[in-house]
Amino acid sequence: MKDNEQNTEKAILEAAEAEFLEKGYANTKMLSIARRAGVAHSMLHYYYRNKENLFQTIITRKVQAMLPAYHELFHPDLSFEQMLRSLRDARDRFFWSQNPQMPYFMLTEIISNRKNRAMLLDTLEKALPQQLARMKEMLEAEIARGRIRTIAFTDFMMLLITIDASSLSAISICRDVHQLEPCILERLQMSYREHNMQLILEALRP
Repeated sequence: MKDNEQNTEKAILEAAEAEFLEKGYANTKMLSIARRAGVAHSMLHYYYRNKENLFQTIITRKVQAMLPAYHELFHPDLSFEQMLRSLRDARDRFFWSQNPQMPYFMLTEIISNRKNRAMLLDTLEKALPQQLARMKEMLEAEIARGRIRTIAFTDFMMLLITIDASSLSAISICRDVHQLEPCILERLQMSYREHNMQLILEALRP
């Protein structure tokens, strides 16, 4: 791909992500993305054909950007709870520090939308097959030992995403409404980190 084509694609993806985060999937228009990217409307359709393809491309790239943080999370010596805490730490480094708006977007556009939710899970399965297989194996081992209740792996994944996305979204809203100082935001985040972990563990008890 030539440099100008790479620059055009980069501009489109950055504009689309900003539009989706600000307006939500349903309210984002291809024309507004094109204007924000500084490209012709026809050029946007040339690269991605429709909004759904563009949205899926962004989500796929977000998942791929997370991969390095997840490669080392499933050491055989880790307990199930340690694995959950490692997942939480990696998620916080990616979502909170790099893009505080993403948790709210995840909650409203992916968790509440069945089609987008299925797309996200399918993207994760393709990008992290070994990691997800190991997580499922650990989950089933804990169920077999009677340490946690019987739960489908998909439901387990959505439990993790929903609890964390809800609290991080609330913190983001408080930040915007009340203009909270960074030190206060950090304290809120640290408080919810442990609170959420206890909620997850409690929800999994037999």
